[in-house]
This record gives sequence, C-alpha cells and structure tokens, in this order.
Amino acid sequence: MAAVTRSCRPWGSLLELFGLVSAAAAAWDLTSLRCNLGAFCECDFRPDLPGLECDLAQHLAGQHLAKALVVKALKAFVRDPAPTKPLVLSLHGWTGTGKSYVSSLLAHYLFQGGLRSPRVHHFSPVIHFPHPSHIERYKKDLKNWVQGNLTACGRSLFLFDEMDKMPPGLMEVLRPFLGSSWVVYGTNYRKAIFIFIRWLLTLGHHGRAPPRRSGALPPTAAAPRPALRAQRAGPAGPGAEG
Repeated sequence: MAAVTRSCRPWGSLLELFGLVSAAAAAWDLTSLRCNLGAFCECDFRPDLPGLECDLAQHLAGQHLAKALVVKALKAFVRDPAPTKPLVLSLHGWTGTGKSYVSSLLAHYLFQGGLRSPRVHHFSPVIHFPHPSHIERYKKDLKNWVQGNLTACGRSLFLFDEMDKMPPGLMEVLRPFLGSSWVVYGTNYRKAIFIFIRWLLTLGHHGRAPPRRSGALPPTAAAPRPALRAQRAGPAGPGAEG
C-alpha cells in the first residue's frame, strides 16, 4: 500500500507560512475552547476534503468513477450540520484495486490520528470474529461496541474489512444503526460513518481464511459496556475459547 501523504498543497513564502501557522493555532485554541464547553465538540473529527481529493487524484489510478462518488458523498455528508442518517460506503473489487488504500485515506483525512484515532474502529473477521459458533456472542459484543462508542462520540468511523469472510448473520445487528431514525437504543448515530470492504473471491478460495491469532475488539477511549469489558479481560479477546 502506498504511503499516505499530505504533500498535495504547495507552500508559499515564509511569511505566508507563518501566517498560516498562526491562524491554525488560533483556530485550534478556539476549537479546544468550544470542545471544553461541551456542546460543539466533534472529538478529533478534522475533515480535510481538499487534501483527500488531491491525494486520490495523485495516487489512485484507474478508479475515476469511484473517486468521484466517494468525494461527492463525503462532501454532502460533512457539510450537512444535521444529517438524517449515517454515511455508508461499500468498497468492493479485486485485490489491488485500492479498497484498503481508499479506506486508509478516508480515516487519515477525516480524523486526527487517522487509523490510530480512538474514533476509528477497524474490524477484521479473522481477528475479531474467527469462530462462527460464537456468533451470538459476537452479535452482542458488536452491538454494544458500536452503541457505546457512538454514545461517547457521534463522529465515529466503523471500518469492516473482508465482508465476504464475516460470520453469516453478524451484520444484522448493524441494521438499526444504518437507517434514518433519529435515535437507536437511545443513541444519536446520524453523524457516524460505516465503511464495508468486500473482496471479490477468486476460484478455489472457498471463503476460508488462513489461520490467524484472534484478538480483542479495536481499542477505544469510550467506556466499555459490561459485555465488552468481560471479553477484553481475557488474554485473547472475543475469539478465545470459553
């Protein structure tokens, strides 16, 4: 995967650079003050759509329609102060078409810290949901995880990788979060972003994933729900044998 970069914008003179830095510092102080007051806090959601558009244009080849659709959807969503439903993006294609790269760019240009942001939650079926026989436990954990983190911060991104390997029925628990209702389980979720990545399988794959060590659900700054706390207490997370 190519390295994510923010080198799209040329810098001007030293004086202009100093002015930009000063303005950015002032804006950061204002944002911090507003977040401390509580009502305007957007967590670490810091969208840079021009940077994203530039990076996509420079480093993602042969996906002109996909780039246009992603940028258009993001612009409409980010600029809406009160969206009626969360943004749901589905990225699918063969290996090497840029699905993972695009998802990493989205996290990088939307959240301070990118994929390392506590508001970005990355799920992998072979790591977080490796045993189909534990489907009911996975459903409960996933529902509580999404609900708990959206309660802590409505501006959260949930990235689900390799959808073709997810246990059947697991994604059903997300349906209430993807619609146009005002609240779900008492939580306002309309500013959330959900990204689903699906790989087009080659012949002979049979849907089986190579064995990998199971792990806990993605780390987060949100207070864990009781079910998640019990899972995180174990050495191997939700994939461990009970």
